[in-house]
Amino acid sequence: MKTVPKTFGVESFTIIDRDDQLSLIKLIRGTVLKDKDRKNFPQAARILELYSYSRNTCIDAKDYLVRYTDYDNGTIGTLMEIFRHYQKRKKDRNYIDFDDILHIFLDTISRKEALLIKLKSLFTHILVDEMQDTNPLQWGILEKLANPAKLFCVGDDAQSIYAFRGADFQNVHSFKSRMPDSDVLKLDLNYRSTQETLDMANWLLGCSPLAYNRKLTAVRGAGIKPRLIEFRNYYDEAAWYGNEISKRHTEGARYSDFMILVRTAYLARRIEAVFVEKHIPYKFIGGTQLMQSAHVRDLFSLLRVAINYRDELAWVRYLKLWPGVGDITAARAIEGIIIPEVAESGFQYLDTFFSGEGFIAEAVREVRKSTAKPSKAISLALKYLIPLLSEKYDHWPARVQDLALIERLSKRFTRLAEFIETYTLDPVYNKESLPPVVDDAVTIITIHSAKGTEAPICMIPQVVPGVYPHSRALGNDDEIEEERRVLYVAMTRAEDELILTRAGETGRNIFFGGSGLGDKDHINYFLSGLPQDLIDTEFIEGEQQSTFLDALEGFE
Repeated sequence: MKTVPKTFGVESFTIIDRDDQLSLIKLIRGTVLKDKDRKNFPQAARILELYSYSRNTCIDAKDYLVRYTDYDNGTIGTLMEIFRHYQKRKKDRNYIDFDDILHIFLDTISRKEALLIKLKSLFTHILVDEMQDTNPLQWGILEKLANPAKLFCVGDDAQSIYAFRGADFQNVHSFKSRMPDSDVLKLDLNYRSTQETLDMANWLLGCSPLAYNRKLTAVRGAGIKPRLIEFRNYYDEAAWYGNEISKRHTEGARYSDFMILVRTAYLARRIEAVFVEKHIPYKFIGGTQLMQSAHVRDLFSLLRVAINYRDELAWVRYLKLWPGVGDITAARAIEGIIIPEVAESGFQYLDTFFSGEGFIAEAVREVRKSTAKPSKAISLALKYLIPLLSEKYDHWPARVQDLALIERLSKRFTRLAEFIETYTLDPVYNKESLPPVVDDAVTIITIHSAKGTEAPICMIPQVVPGVYPHSRALGNDDEIEEERRVLYVAMTRAEDELILTRAGETGRNIFFGGSGLGDKDHINYFLSGLPQDLIDTEFIEGEQQSTFLDALEGFE
């Protein structure tokens, strides 16, 4: 294992995650656009998205911008300048991002034939799970390793919903043509849902111009027919969720029997308001990760500088935790810390610079001594940081539990660097910090977080034009088909009961006489032409609005 970094030329590098990437892009964007019009230029998140997407699709960045964006030549030129600065800054600071890891691996095995032969000799079969989520870069790696090893790929083209991450739908949809000698085994039996739910899901896919060539059959047989409930406005719709779940809970159902699947987190706001008012326990799953929380990132900043004194981004975050240290002071200090070739010289400079606050350098030194014992290193780091963080953040009892969880997770690692790299690349969800009632709570979840989940009763709110498909997909056939698959994934989470709800804009109901949407939205609406024998439809009027919803009305 120790020779692997040397073989691939990545010795002494620090892996940076998305937040670190955004920080770098923001710094570079601010510098490059100093004398330009910042207001109309793409924001850092969009810039990073364009950069990463071009890399994962294996398309030259400039070609990608020309082919897939509407930016003018001047904007494209500036974006390319930002990309170049970003690459140089990573190189100068010994950073690699996740895209780099894949590119370095593919480039190295492409150049070093002996290494490729050695790697290929290690495998007889290569298993690829969730094949529909792979991108062209990953496909390039698989092609290199595929012969003589046999690929064993498991995937579902109907669940390919991550194009925004660079996933290539055709990697699984066209697998047979890409691998002519392959055998395809169709898995058409479904063990989760009843046939009535699957009939509706089968109908949805059958409306697509794409040939999915599948019809799911329920092993469990017949069950309850799906319901489609219509409301005058979104507030009545949200109030119904609170009333219906409260009623069923009173009748003996558990809160945990219910899963509410939303297209975006924002669309759950009214339902959350009702749950808060009615004291309905719920947990929201929408990709929020333990490692992305601010207090955990603060801890990692100290751990990172202890193993890589050139980690500029970590130094900025760590130094600013201390009283009286702002951006300017941190920047001046960092110049003297990371310039010396020897780490000890940098730390001596740190002692001198912060002569009045000895704990700043002392904390780094103490953690640095224990990098071979990650749990001890984290314990030492917390000794210095907890007094600072407890003053910085509210809800401290819950946050300190997160930090204790990090320490426990580190106990199975023998190197601090390995622990940091593992949880930078594969963040853990904060399951342990949820409140005690989580054992019996309604789950509200974004559909992109819902793959692999299931519940006895699944509810999908706001199944309306402009949401299914999303309005931003209109005019793009590939994106519309991905939106169809998003709804398919949501439907097939249901074990016993599937309930869809929809409502018009307040005062402009799109199903009962009014319309706030254009004709094109209606043409693309996925439930247009839904056969009445597949679903029970009802209209509910006058659900009692809550005071929370009254307060929200008119506030967007």
